[in-house]
This record gives sequence, structure tokens and C-alpha cells, in this order.
Amino acid sequence: MESAHHRVSAASLLVTLGIVYGDIGTSPLYVLKAIVGTSVISKELILGGLSCIFWTLTLQATIKYIIITLQADNKGEGGVFSLFALIRRKAPNWVIYIAMIGCAALLADGIITPSISLTSSIEGLKASFPQISPVPIVIGILTALFTFQQFGTDTIGKFFGPIMLIWFSMLMVLGLMHLSDNWVVLQAVNPVYAFNLLTHNPNSWLIIGAVFLCVTGAEALYSDLGHVGRRNIQFSWIFVKTALLINYFGQGAWILTLEGQPLGTYNPFFAVMPNWFVPIGVGVATLASIVASQALISGSFSLINEAIKLKSWIRVKIVYPSKLKQQLFIPSINGILFVGSCFIVLYFQESHKMEAAYGIAITVAMLTTTLLLTWYLSYRKRWKIYQVILITLLFVSLESLFTIANLQKIAHGAGVTLLLGGFFFIIMIINYRAESLTYQKRHFVPLNKYLRIIEAVSEDKEIPKFASNIVYLSYAHQKDRIEKYLLKSIFQKQPKRADHYWLLHFNEVDEPFTNTYHFTELSPGKIYRLDFDLGYKIQPNVKDFFLNAINELCQKGIISSYSSYPSLKQFGIPADYLFIVTRSTFNISQKLSFGEQLIIRGYHILKRFSEPAEDHFGLDKNMLLIEYVAFK
Repeated sequence: MESAHHRVSAASLLVTLGIVYGDIGTSPLYVLKAIVGTSVISKELILGGLSCIFWTLTLQATIKYIIITLQADNKGEGGVFSLFALIRRKAPNWVIYIAMIGCAALLADGIITPSISLTSSIEGLKASFPQISPVPIVIGILTALFTFQQFGTDTIGKFFGPIMLIWFSMLMVLGLMHLSDNWVVLQAVNPVYAFNLLTHNPNSWLIIGAVFLCVTGAEALYSDLGHVGRRNIQFSWIFVKTALLINYFGQGAWILTLEGQPLGTYNPFFAVMPNWFVPIGVGVATLASIVASQALISGSFSLINEAIKLKSWIRVKIVYPSKLKQQLFIPSINGILFVGSCFIVLYFQESHKMEAAYGIAITVAMLTTTLLLTWYLSYRKRWKIYQVILITLLFVSLESLFTIANLQKIAHGAGVTLLLGGFFFIIMIINYRAESLTYQKRHFVPLNKYLRIIEAVSEDKEIPKFASNIVYLSYAHQKDRIEKYLLKSIFQKQPKRADHYWLLHFNEVDEPFTNTYHFTELSPGKIYRLDFDLGYKIQPNVKDFFLNAINELCQKGIISSYSSYPSLKQFGIPADYLFIVTRSTFNISQKLSFGEQLIIRGYHILKRFSEPAEDHFGLDKNMLLIEYVAFK
């Protein structure tokens, strides 16, 4: 059943405009300018460029994302990790690396989008103020934008929809004003113009790379599925695509008035505006760019949150600045994105120099989505094999073409994006492989072999009582197994007598917002286990989850809620609980391969920046004991 906020209405469509279309909606700021570049303007160039834009928006945005990819709905959620979650039980284990590459590319895009969109907007002021330098203004806006993240967007987010409605309406009006400059541009819907341009123009590779910029926000159409729902995205896309095409064609008609000349310093987007309207247009463009930047920043936070759950990113502090479940703030990622965005602006200085760096990240992200879709369409949608092959070949061919075109720009800026994406990917690889190695080194043993020892420790009055209830976090997926170092903690290091021992296990499930638990009595009245099934978007809060489960079990009469000490029990004092967290270290030995040794060394560095387990799991430090265990 469709949730209330996913139903189609005027209000929900307005919200969709503000959340989903910021990135792809601001592409008219720079796309045609990038296509023309320094070339002499000709009818073949403009009609071919417009034809490429029309068919790229149709094939990539409309068919791939709006029609096909949005079907990959994971309980209302979308995005590369949601898609991976849908297929991981059927696909090979190495498929997670494809998802990691897509995540790394989208994080790199989160750095470049604010830089290029804001710079392109502010550069519009040069028409009225030629001496102005956009860089300080852009840095100032970026500083304010990233500083504001910690407060959430619950309040100002209500204005995003109206801002984008004004933006797309402005695009449409400006385009309609100039279509009459040369109606011949409407012929560009014929794909022959695109074919002729790409096969005959000597700069075809540069043009392909520039054309791709028109769909740089298409991945967000899927990533934002959970915020607004499939039907709202599909319905609003009709208006958005119409506004974009009208503006592109209007810009093209105006450019043809300069046939035989180079474009020079003109930006067609601002050139189609009346002089008196330019400052207003710059203001609206800046606001739209801020909305686009905000969407990418929020999306980056969500990506990292999901990556943490999949053991693909180090545990970092996550803050929830508003009451909205899906709105979160990650200080460390906010800092990385801010420094990266400022670096891009200071390094490139001008938007046209950033264009080369922009496309490569999204082509890689789109390729990863296409590859993951192959498994989804095969295993979940049950498409016939020839249908899957045809659709995969179509989009892999198209996206490979765009990727190759963007790789031509490595020396002109694309290399910076690859370095950024590579940086994020290396972090994910190190953390994921190290977590896998650590899990392999945890020595799980059958619990039933040690039940009598634990029961004996609990009954031994010669051992001072350590706590009434001792709670351990366990990584054992099987209920009848336990880590050997937890047994050592109970009866080998310093024997810990307790009335009850608890094993707490968190199991991640594919559904994003699942939150259930299962209670198992492993030894009557002595040893219990709680298994929590949590969706990959649920933050594991031990304090709340455990205490809520305890209250429910007490209400059902399964356990007692009162202290076991007679002096306290008579006054109805609640039972005491002590949580014991093991902090693991990994001693590098010759048993590890050279690659594994590198992974562990890198992991040790990353751990310095990670959030302690007790903070990540929301444990009360007044009820906490930390023990250390070393793996070899």
C-alpha cells in the first residue's frame, strides 16, 4: 500500500520538484556553452548538439531511470545500496564492489555539483559587472551552505519546491521567448542530426562529454525514491523534461543568430535574458544551485549511513538535527565535502574548467547502476534473458561511450574527479576487507559446551557478584554459537558472576526500516539472547532497543523487571544492567598475506577517525565496561 506522503497531489509534486530535480534542473546553466566551446557556430553543430541532448534525456533519464530503474523499489527506498540490497542474496559476493564504486562516484559528485552549479550561477553577474570575481562569492555561499547543515533543512526545505517551480517556469519562459529566433531548431528531435554530428565533427569526443552534462542529476531520480515515491517522480518529470527541452531549444535558437562566429564570452543561458532581468535571473539561478547542492549533500549523508551498515565505511558520528527520520547530518562527511568543494572552486576558478571534472563521476555511477540492474531484472523481475541482455547492452554501450569521452579530459580536470572517487573507494575497500578479516578471526565455538561452566559461575557465592545482568554484544549469527573471547571474559580473566547473562546480536536485513527482535532462552533463568533485525537505514541504538525489549518481556512475565537484591526488590527498584563492549585490535603477523597486511595497516589508521562502538550503539557510559581483545 502506498504511503500517504508518496501519493500524487499538487503538494507532493511541488515537494518532488524541490527534492529530486535540483541537479539535473540546473544543467542548462552550462551544457550548451560546453557543447559549443570555442568552435565556430554552425547549424550542424547546434542541431546536432540539441539532438544529442534530446535523445540523451530520453534514453538515459526517461527510459532507464523513470521507466525501468524506479521499479527497483526496496520498500519505498532507492539508490545504489538499495538496489544492491535487493540482489545481494542472488548475486555473487563481489557485486558489493560495484555498489562501492557507484557510491564513491556519487560522493565525488557531491563535491563537484555545488562547485560548478554555484560558480555558473554567480558568473552570470559578469554581464552587468564585468570586473566581478565569482570565486569569493562562491566560497562564501559554500561556507554558509555547509555550516547550515548541522541545523537540518526541516524549515527551509519547505521553500525548495517553490524555488524550483519558479526556476523551471523561468526556464520555460526564457526558452519560449527565443524559439522564434530560429524555428529550425525543432528539427533536432530527428536523431540523424546527432548521428551526423558525432560521426563527422572532429571534436566529437569533446561534444559527447559535454552532452552528458545534461543528465548529471539523473541518478538522483532513483536515489530520492524514498523521499517522494515513484509516481510523484514520474508525473513531475513530464513538466521538468518539457521545461528543460524548451530552454535548451530556446538557447539553441538564440545561438544560431551568431552563426559563423564563435560563442566567445557569452553564456547562452544568461544571454537569452533581457538585460534588466539578468540580476534577477542570477538570483534565481543561485537559489536553484543551492537547492541542487543541498540535495547532493543530503544524498551523500544517506549514502554514508547505508555504507556504514554494510561495513563499507568506518563508523562515524551521525546526528539527527530534526524530527524527520530520513534527515541526518554527518559532521566528518560534511567537512570533507566542504573542503573538497572549496578546493575545486579555488583550483579551477571558472565553471567551464570544471566541466571536464564533472561528467566522469556520474558516468561511472550510472554504469554501476546498469550492472546492478542486470541482476535485478533477471532475479527479481524475471525478465527473459534476451530482454536483459538487450537493455544492458544498450545502456552499457551508451554509458561506456560517455565514459570514454570523459576520460579524454583527464588532463583537463577529469583526473581530479578520479582521484576523489578513488579516495572514497579505497576507504570503503579497506574498511570492508578489514571487517571481513576481523570476522574471520573471531573464534566462534558451540555455546552448549560451556553452559554448565557459565551456570556454575553464576551460582558460585565465593565469586563477588559483578552485576545482576551482564550484557555482551555478540557477532555470532547462529544462536548456538559464541565468541571464545566472550567466554574468557566470563570465567577466565576475572570471573564475572551475574544472575543473568545476555547476548545481544544485531542482524542487518534488506528491508530499509525493519526493526524487530527475537528472544531466546539459552539456559533457563540464566542465559538469554536477543536478536534484533534492523533495516540498513536503522541506527542501532542499544540503550533504547534493549530497554524497550526488556520492558515488553517483563510485561509478558517472561523475565522480572526488579532488582534481584532483596533490599532493593522490596522497594520495586529496577534490575541493574552492565554492558561489556570488546574493543578489538589486530596484530599484524606473517600469517597474513602482504595485501592483508596493507589492509590492516590502513584499517588501523582509519580507526583513529571512527566513532567508538559505545557511542555508535548508543550505550549509557554509566552502564559500560570496555575490554580489549587482540586478533592475530
